[in-house]
Amino acid sequence: MQKFSTAFQKAPWTLGLALFFIVTSLFTLFVWIPIDIETGVIETFRRRVTIGDAMAPTIMTVGILVTSILMGLIAIIRPVSAVEGLDRKSFYFIFRLVIAIAIGLALMMHAGPLLVDLVNALGGEIGTYRNLRGTYPYKIFGYMLGGFALIFGCIGVVENRFTLGSAGVSLLAVIVLTILYEVPFDNMLLPPNGNN
Repeated sequence: MQKFSTAFQKAPWTLGLALFFIVTSLFTLFVWIPIDIETGVIETFRRRVTIGDAMAPTIMTVGILVTSILMGLIAIIRPVSAVEGLDRKSFYFIFRLVIAIAIGLALMMHAGPLLVDLVNALGGEIGTYRNLRGTYPYKIFGYMLGGFALIFGCIGVVENRFTLGSAGVSLLAVIVLTILYEVPFDNMLLPPNGNN
């Protein structure tokens, strides 16, 4: 308890974030996912085993939980020597990070529908985005463009510069994430297509 008290005095933001994400991920695992998702992590139907709808969010939530626990334990075992604090540079960094994330999410939400509108405006007459959200390339366009912008933007904010190397890493990351979501799940729509 003494070690926790010392760590909390030296690293209140780190421990606070760790505790917040531990509680949030436990709530997500044991309340939100079971209430919101009808199928389980693994589904068996007529001797056929398939990945359930709860697999992806459960894996992500467990990852967040484990990372948060490790972050909290490291802060308790090896607390930083100086008291943490948020100064003007910290708020500026957070502001830039929020902007990068907002741009990525806005592209993810609107790039697919805008692409369909553009093709229709050019005489393609392909229909509405709602009807095309499960077909290529429309189903992955917004996710990939928005995901690239989000990852590239966050790397740029952290490194305080934009480089071709970070663009390559961002592109590779979004391709790998798209494959990880697209290949194992037969009926899954990439975000945000499930809501359109």
